[in-house]
Amino acid sequence: MVALAPSLALANPPAPTPAKVPPRASLTAPRWERAWMAERKLGDRATYKPGAGITVRSQDGRFSLNFTGWAQLLLSTKHDQTPASGASSWATSLELRRARLILQGNVFSKHIRYYVHLMFAPKDLGFSNGVPHRGPIFQWYSVFDRFKNANVQAGFFFVPYARQRMMPLPRLQMVDNSTASYEFTLDQDIGVQVSSPDVAGLGKLRYFAGVFMGEGYDWYRAGDFGLTYMGRVDVLPFGMFEDYVESDLERPARPKISIGAAYAFTDREHRTRAISGTMFADGGTMSSHNLTGDVMLKWAGLSILADVYWRRGWRQGGGLTDADALPIPVQAARNGFGWTAQMGLYVPRTRFEMVARSAGTRPVRSVPTSLARLDEVGGGFNYYFYRHMLKLQLDYIHTWGPALPTGRGDLMRLQLQLSF
Repeated sequence: MVALAPSLALANPPAPTPAKVPPRASLTAPRWERAWMAERKLGDRATYKPGAGITVRSQDGRFSLNFTGWAQLLLSTKHDQTPASGASSWATSLELRRARLILQGNVFSKHIRYYVHLMFAPKDLGFSNGVPHRGPIFQWYSVFDRFKNANVQAGFFFVPYARQRMMPLPRLQMVDNSTASYEFTLDQDIGVQVSSPDVAGLGKLRYFAGVFMGEGYDWYRAGDFGLTYMGRVDVLPFGMFEDYVESDLERPARPKISIGAAYAFTDREHRTRAISGTMFADGGTMSSHNLTGDVMLKWAGLSILADVYWRRGWRQGGGLTDADALPIPVQAARNGFGWTAQMGLYVPRTRFEMVARSAGTRPVRSVPTSLARLDEVGGGFNYYFYRHMLKLQLDYIHTWGPALPTGRGDLMRLQLQLSF
């Protein structure tokens, strides 16, 4: 099992977040929001809080169970165009994009916590010809947080490397992460980490350090002990705030900023993107250095996220042969860098938000690489009927570059999200 400290039921939460003093009433947020977000009692032992679900506690507080669920209904229209041939294609789909159930709480002590995140949508389970090819476990871990400067977390969870990938999925400003985030991030893996949500209680610093198996969703298979080692530090010079939620829901009158940096070394990774991606055709592995840095700024309804990524890897060939008994060429590591720049802005005193994003990936020409250039630009609108519990998102993404098989792509998405 794996470890977590926040009291909110999130999708892919970062390390535990300390209890916060309720913020001052914002001058730009709707006046009714604070009352709507208040916790409600359900009898003597249970409570309900919008966005955090239902919590049941034992009388002595040693045991608790919190459960919540959320789902996303997605309508998308995609247009692919190959400029060289003039060919183009259109596709429209309506799908249950995600359907999740989250269980969390504490057992035996308030310092021993658990977190279980299950998924049920067909795409999440990898359905093909009516048969699922992936288990329903999205995350499953436990945490011991007796020592606030050294919380111990173990299980299957997101490697705390890149900020945007650590954001809870139901709390994104756009329908999905950027292309750069998916290229350079590290996904879920089995491992152990030590972290602190608030080093020395200063309210300005947190850290993560962990060791992971490096197998991702293939954790059930026997590995070669090629592990992944990582560390991350966040500095918050103006104090703690919700820096792992993209939108500026609280709309503080004073600016808040979080600056983060992380490093990860992957040893003999079997996939093209370090934990994520596809298996190497030659059956070999890759070792790589990975760096990322990011900034999150929030102020009076304005939110800005900027991050950069860098990867330098080298291959170890696997020696597999093709059907003609010829050696399969060794694919070069995906060496390169990328970035994401994203901004959101609320219309004052309303639930309406405008968002925009630019992202891209670039190969490094000085070393062998199989990474190709890809650019992304897009924007959208969000309407929060009830913050992230009930919201409607509309966005448009344009992508182009050699990394895209068709050369150019346009994607428009309309997504309705509901959670309890």
